[in-house]
Amino acid sequence: MAAAAAAQSAASAAAAPSLLLRSKILVIGDAGVGKSAIVQMFHSKGTHYPKSYVMTTGCDFVMKELKVPDTTTTVELHIYDCSGQSTFTELTHQYWGGVNMVMLVYDATNEESFENLTGWLEALRRKMPERQIPGVVVANKIDRGERVRVHTGKATEFARSHELDYFQVSALTNSNIEEPFLHLASLFSKMYEEKLGIVKDMM
Repeated sequence: MAAAAAAQSAASAAAAPSLLLRSKILVIGDAGVGKSAIVQMFHSKGTHYPKSYVMTTGCDFVMKELKVPDTTTTVELHIYDCSGQSTFTELTHQYWGGVNMVMLVYDATNEESFENLTGWLEALRRKMPERQIPGVVVANKIDRGERVRVHTGKATEFARSHELDYFQVSALTNSNIEEPFLHLASLFSKMYEEKLGIVKDMM
């Protein structure tokens, strides 16, 4: 009976029309925290780690599709990897308009980069005061072991206080790189379904 129900559910999912959504994601944080390394490792499925540091000037753009688990929905992520240098602040802010979600990145071995997340978040909210931007806080370089200076509890509490979700990754070892992006894709799909439900209720 259970097997029949599972088969019927699978058949229904297969019969359901596929849906393609597009989401603009802003990746921000201090210079040198590994934003570009995270984005490049995600985009290349772990095959391209930048061996030397090249400062991002402005915003780099990549695009990648992710299938939302247990759904027929695919989210096309438009990822804007923005420079963390104050020199390029005016230039990078030009790309912030129309953002759907944000990824705030800090270096787990650099407490100052974590403390500066508040400023990055405030800058984004000043740019888009009309709505709350959902997203994630990402701790990079967790492979550094004893050199880690920002404890998980502190980072988790910061994320929770700003209604964000928290992830730990290592671009160097390709550890958990896809998880925050998959979470954002799933969250965006859920938000779309909720908005669609509200529209249907109004009809």
